[in-house]
Amino acid sequence: MKKIILILITVLFTSTLFAADKKSGRFFEDQPDVTDEHQIHFIYLIPSDGKDRELDINGSMENILEKANNVMFEATKANKGSGGIGKKYRYDYRKDGKLDITFIRTSKNWKDLKDKSVNTQMGHYFQQVGGFNNKKKTYFLWTDVNKGDHGGDAGVGIGGIFVQSNNRSGDVMKHEEAFIIINLHELLHTQLMGIRCMKGMKKIHYSNHSSGGDNHMLSVGTKLNKNLYTHNIEGCPQLKDSVYLTPTSKEPYNPYEIMCERNLGKYTHPKLVKIMQKAKKSNKWYKNRIGPTCNWRDWTGKFSKSGKKFGFFGEMN
Repeated sequence: MKKIILILITVLFTSTLFAADKKSGRFFEDQPDVTDEHQIHFIYLIPSDGKDRELDINGSMENILEKANNVMFEATKANKGSGGIGKKYRYDYRKDGKLDITFIRTSKNWKDLKDKSVNTQMGHYFQQVGGFNNKKKTYFLWTDVNKGDHGGDAGVGIGGIFVQSNNRSGDVMKHEEAFIIINLHELLHTQLMGIRCMKGMKKIHYSNHSSGGDNHMLSVGTKLNKNLYTHNIEGCPQLKDSVYLTPTSKEPYNPYEIMCERNLGKYTHPKLVKIMQKAKKSNKWYKNRIGPTCNWRDWTGKFSKSGKKFGFFGEMN
C-alpha cells in the first residue's frame, strides 16, 4: 500500500512539474522546417529534478549560438584554403526567423543520468518517443546540469554541452566567451572533426602545445588551424565540405553516412577503412574509434555477437 501511495505522489508531482513547464514561447516538439537541407536542431534539456532556468525562451541559448556561428564565419573566412569565403553552420529556424529550440524535461533525475553520457541515456527518447529521428538533422543539447570538468559530449547525430560545468554555474551572460568556445568545440565533433586521418588531430585535442597554441576550436579557442578546416589529405573528409555548413560545398560529405552507415564513398583513407573493418568484424566500435563516433543509435538493444544489434554502441548492420 505504501508503495502505491508513493507512486501516486510521484506521478502527481511529475504531472504538476510538467504542467508548470508550459510557458509562452516554448516548444515541446520540433517545429515545421523552413528548409529541407541538413541542419542542426537545438534542445534545452533538464532532468526531472532540474530547475527550469528558461534558457530556451529568455534569449540565452539563441544569443550564444548565434554569436558562436558568427565566430565560425570569421574563422572559416580567415582560414588558409578557404578562398576568403566564410561559412556558418546551418541552424534549424522557425518560420518566424527565430532559432528552433525544443524543451525537454526528462523522466530521469540527475542521479540517474550523471554516471553515463546524457546522450546515451536519452538516445531511446530521441529515436522512439520524442520524434527526433530526422537523419538530416544533428540534435544538439544544452543539458542544464553540472558534470564537473566535463564540458560537453558530442558525436555524429547527437551532441551537446553541460551548461553548468567547468565552474560556469550556468551564468550565460557572465561566461559568454566560455559558452561560445565549448559550443564551437562540440559542434566540431558532430561534423567528424578530430577524426584521425587528419594530421595531428589526436595531439591537438584539448592541447596547449599544438600548432596555434590553445586558441583553436578543437582545443579551447575560436580559430580553425589549417587541418581543422581544409587539407589535402587524400581519402579524408575536410570540414569545409560538410553538408551542415552553408554555403554548401560542391562536393559535400555527410557525417552520418560515413560514421553511422559506414558508407565511406570516396573517403578511403587507410585509417578510415581499418576502423570500419574492425567495427564490422568485432563490434569493438567505441574502443577502436579514430575520433568522434556515431551517437545516432537505438540504445535499447542488448549486445549481440551477430552484430545486428549492438545496444549501447549502436546498430551494426
